[in-house]
Amino acid sequence: MATVLDDLFGFLLYLTGTPAVTRQLEVRYDAPVILGTSYELAARVVRDDGRKLFVEAEMSEVGGTTVATASALFLKVDIAHFDRGAPPAPVDLD
Repeated sequence: MATVLDDLFGFLLYLTGTPAVTRQLEVRYDAPVILGTSYELAARVVRDDGRKLFVEAEMSEVGGTTVATASALFLKVDIAHFDRGAPPAPVDLD
């Protein structure tokens, strides 16, 4: 669940056009999550404080009970940060 919520935050920041990386993630588990069951996820940016982004999310049964909540601190980075460790681009020899 932590991975799902961290990915959700990543998509949120992608949609807002703010490249950032996870600095701290806290997940509160309120109820069991059952494999093969659909859940609703919602995330929002709570505060933008310079280089720091504070975000929150909720994971709930469809139309029902919250099963987990998360809060996280993300640090804004330059887009070039994500190029580190990427394989080199193929060289066209033609």
